[in-house]
Amino acid sequence: MSRKRAIIYFICLIIGTFALKAQNDSYFTHTVSKGQTLYSISRMYEVSVNDIIALNPECTQKLAIGYKLKIAQKKKEETTANENNEKRYHTIQPGETLYRLGQKYGITPQEICAANPGLSIGNFRAGEVILIPRTQTVQQPISPVQPQEEEKNRTETEIRTTHKVEKGETLYSLARRYGITEEELLAANPEIKKKKLKRKSIIAIPYSKQELAQKAEQEKKKIEKEQSNAEIFRKIEEEENKNNQEKGQALKVAVVLPFMLGTYSPTEQTRMVEYYEGFLMAVERLKQYGYSFEINTYDSGKESNSLAPLLDSGKLDDANIIFGALYPSHNKQLAQFAKKKEIPLVIPFTSKEDEIFRNPMVYVVNTMQSYFFSEVIDHFTRKFSDANIIFVENDNNNKKEFVSTLKKSLDKNKQPHTTLSMELFTGQEPDYLSIKTAMKSDRKNIFIPTSGSETTLSSLLSPLLLMKNDTINEIPEFTLFGYPEWQIYASNMQSKMYEVGTYFYTSFFSHASFAETARFQQSYTEWYSHMYQNIYPRYSMLGYDTGYCFLLAAGKYGKNMADNINNVTFTPIQTGFKFERVNNWGGFVNKKIYFVHYTPEYKVEKIDFDK
Repeated sequence: MSRKRAIIYFICLIIGTFALKAQNDSYFTHTVSKGQTLYSISRMYEVSVNDIIALNPECTQKLAIGYKLKIAQKKKEETTANENNEKRYHTIQPGETLYRLGQKYGITPQEICAANPGLSIGNFRAGEVILIPRTQTVQQPISPVQPQEEEKNRTETEIRTTHKVEKGETLYSLARRYGITEEELLAANPEIKKKKLKRKSIIAIPYSKQELAQKAEQEKKKIEKEQSNAEIFRKIEEEENKNNQEKGQALKVAVVLPFMLGTYSPTEQTRMVEYYEGFLMAVERLKQYGYSFEINTYDSGKESNSLAPLLDSGKLDDANIIFGALYPSHNKQLAQFAKKKEIPLVIPFTSKEDEIFRNPMVYVVNTMQSYFFSEVIDHFTRKFSDANIIFVENDNNNKKEFVSTLKKSLDKNKQPHTTLSMELFTGQEPDYLSIKTAMKSDRKNIFIPTSGSETTLSSLLSPLLLMKNDTINEIPEFTLFGYPEWQIYASNMQSKMYEVGTYFYTSFFSHASFAETARFQQSYTEWYSHMYQNIYPRYSMLGYDTGYCFLLAAGKYGKNMADNINNVTFTPIQTGFKFERVNNWGGFVNKKIYFVHYTPEYKVEKIDFDK
């Protein structure tokens, strides 16, 4: 290669390097985890789905767990007036530490951790995305090996020792003796004029530049050792423990629900009252174990602006935990208030809350659909890994999204599945030949309808029961798998569900045959002299379960509740809990899923995959 070509190549390489750096600074990398969708990821980073697709054109076809997405950094001019700090996201690189990130962005490791409540020594790893807060007055970090200019001269003339000049010694000989330059010697002794040394005079011997560099590197390593991730997290934990609630102190609890006093709305009012009745039963139960509570209950009303006076009044400012509300507009207002005041907010009802993606104080009890499906499919493919799956399709295909997601998982695991028409089951008698062709004799066969409607379940149970009792056509072993709403229809077709051996998934379930359900029902009627509504979910049980779980967690762990919410152990009546943060700076989603099995022995099994 000629010299001219080499120079051109070198210049192009430099330009390419700077271009690549500029491109990397414009986006960061997000690794898709279980339950995430393009929509949930877009809400997480406050960008549009189209923005994500623009940087990742193939993602609509290939989005799966472990897939890496480029996400555009939000530009400064895009921040709104309501945002106090400009947000920036960072994907942790191999070898990075909290200390080095703090140095890079000019903030302290403690500030990084404060912006990412979900960050811990256990999940500080390469590929994890964290939020980097940027205040209005960001100061550039000062590296131990690159001190500021005014400190530079002082550091470079740092004295190592002194020397008494002997006869015949010169600047040159002394410089060689101590391994420094004449210039360094003169810089340390400005009183020496015209490079002349006086016999018996005392002069300063400075450190050489190499020695200074070695000292700076040693100091840097010492600081990094003292500021290791483990040490930083330990100090933060110690500080949090100091602020923990004192044992025996009454927990201040706020319940904000639309009781709509003075308004006639029987359906919603009854549900909210029943929730509150169950909640009070949990309070009374925990008081028996020595916990103390101060319960303040407020009517949120129904209008979108009816909550504002309460939030502005200061009545919620000193609450330790808030339960509520019902309507999305109220939940958004409450969530913003809770974030500002750093108060945990439990949202018991709705599952459609974007606030969870950017608010660390929010706990969404009702499992969000994308996470719900991912948990169900994960449990399904593990429990029925050897089964042959037969989807039964009809016109009312209201479970299309679930079925589509499950099929993709089955294909990935190379698990056999096929699809039959509902018409094969709904004639005068089942089309045994066609159905049997889709079944496998060496595997358990699971029928899954693509609709969760009562009509579909009823239309499918009868022919399946005929097949189950058929002794002529030698039908292979099979069962039926379906959806949460089937527990509502069970009272009308329970016998057939037992005999077919029906399964369905759900995030909430109670049954009269369960001891805890029977005890709750008896206590509830003794407390209130009436029975709760026969609806699903039962709001009284939801009130008890959420109240018991979160009041116990808040009373036992105080401000450390977020780190210990899954350490609370009790037997829920209806709703189970398994909380995970949606990201390091966001809130918690409940991922608890049960499979319910109506066995041919006329027993009900509630299968808990986390036990």
